[in-house]
Formats: sequence, C-alpha cells, structure tokens
Amino acid sequence: MKLNIKANSLRTIVLAIGTVAMSHSLVVNAEAKSGFKENATMLTKVNLHPDPKRRVLYALNYQLPSLIPMCSEVKIEDIGKKEIEFIYQGMTYRYVWDKHTKKAGQSLEQNFKQYFGTSCDEAKVASLSQADQDGIKSGKPRVGMTKDAILFTMGRPPIHANPTLDGNTWMYWSNKWTRQAIDFDDKGVVTQIR
Repeated sequence: MKLNIKANSLRTIVLAIGTVAMSHSLVVNAEAKSGFKENATMLTKVNLHPDPKRRVLYALNYQLPSLIPMCSEVKIEDIGKKEIEFIYQGMTYRYVWDKHTKKAGQSLEQNFKQYFGTSCDEAKVASLSQADQDGIKSGKPRVGMTKDAILFTMGRPPIHANPTLDGNTWMYWSNKWTRQAIDFDDKGVVTQIR
C-alpha cells in the first residue's frame, strides 16, 4: 500500500512538472511570436510621433512634429510596469503609459502592441490610393484620405476618447492641451481636419 501511494504521488509530481513546463513553453512561444520581450527587434506598425528632446513616446499617441516612419526597426531595451524603453536609430526612447489609457482598460502591453509588432503591413499601404500613400509618407492627415490611411499616418486615436473606430470623428491630441479632430464622411473619407 505504501508503494502504491508513493507511485501515485510520484505520478502527480511528474504531471505537475509537465504542466508547468508546458505552460512555460506556451508563454515563451507566445512571447517569441509576438516579439514583445526585452532585447527583441520589432517594427513600427504605423507612423509614430515621439518627443525627441525628452526622448519620450506617449501611449496617449500625441501627434508631435517628429516622425518615426512605419516599418521602422526598433529594439526593446527594457519592459517595466509603466514604461518600455526602446532604441530607434541609436537613440533610447521611453514609451510611457498614462492614466487615461489605463482607466480605459488597456494595459501597457496591449497599447504597445497596437503600434509595434513583428511585421508591418506594407502590402496594405501599397493597395491604397496615391493620395493615401503620400499622406502616410508625410505623417500628416489630409482631406480625402481614408480611415485606413489615417491609422497608418497617425496611429490609433487614444482609446479613452475613441473606444471604437466606428464613429465619423476621431479625436487626437497634439499635446496635453491641444486636440485635433479628424472628420470622416459615411464612406470613411476625411472631410475636415480641425
């Protein structure tokens, strides 16, 4: 009887170790697939507008004048609880999570992954009109661009003010005090930038 109990206990321990190893393997594989880990190289999915003087890129997606073009290569340096450090062209930037994004229910990782990934959609951009492509290259919105092109040009508008992208007005911020509204018609084409 003692031998049977030991055999059952040993079997339970082996199963537990196997389960832990398998779940660790799943996490490692998911991390490798997403590219979201320290020392990983990722690509920008959209144009980004950092503050080069402060070396900050805000999760709130401020539309500052500088530009990191879509499909640019970056290296994740450090992943913290409230910010992520990444290197672009030899310069270290801090990607800073904010209270508005947090209150909207989006984690730092979720927010980061909407702007960075293991690939960028150059084929989708190539399928857009020349006007859309020119706007994307400039990093600035223009009347006549489509919603898809605005997303590549400016990134997703802040989730706390734009919980869905179904509306005909998207609200962005140029900085803490200045807003920029992009108005679309029913076909999803920009009619006004205000």
